[in-house]
Amino acid sequence: MRNFILAALTSLVVIAAVPAHASLADRESDNARVETTEPAPYSGQTVIRGEIVSD
Repeated sequence: MRNFILAALTSLVVIAAVPAHASLADRESDNARVETTEPAPYSGQTVIRGEIVSD
């Protein structure tokens, strides 16, 4: 019985430790990214709520 409890506790510790490691995707998403901004083209039209309003 004592061996069973020790094995159960050991397996719980191992299972709890496995998800603690960050995956490669998690580590890559922590890196800062720098991108240049580009202005949106201006068409000269009046737009209200996604609809182009003709003048």
